[in-house]
Amino acid sequence: MRRKGRPEAEDPMQAAREKCLRLLAARARSAAELRQRLRAGGFAEGVIEGVLADLAAAGLVDDAEFARAWVASRQAAGGMGRERLRWELRRKGVSKELIGRVLEEAVSEEMELGQALALARKRLTRAPQDAKSLARLRRLLLSRGFGFGTVEMVMRRVVSEEES
Repeated sequence: MRRKGRPEAEDPMQAAREKCLRLLAARARSAAELRQRLRAGGFAEGVIEGVLADLAAAGLVDDAEFARAWVASRQAAGGMGRERLRWELRRKGVSKELIGRVLEEAVSEEMELGQALALARKRLTRAPQDAKSLARLRRLLLSRGFGFGTVEMVMRRVVSEEES
């Protein structure tokens, strides 16, 4: 658990707290992510739970706020579908119930459809609209986490706009 150029702290609570603060300085993290990193660092479960409780009480670890910020940042970066956001938040250790609430608040069906349509139009302006490019577009939208229904609506709209 020694870091290069630093003497090992005598108090494991303080060392764990410092590790968490360094991680949080880089970016917001879920409690599960911090727990995992502390376990990997060899800290005892009692120390881990104590430090996480202290950080939560101080408002530095809040899974709900983390999930809201994660969704907002991913949406600002070009949009992601609810399924992709759900998957990413599960990987970060956020509970299913919390993910459901945050996604319901932050991503409406209209918003998701608008983002998928904007992405599709942007991609199709750069390539000919043949069957191969439409199949590629469908795969892109699905990989971004847009649901099958949304993707099919977008594909129908794009094809009908092309024909007009």
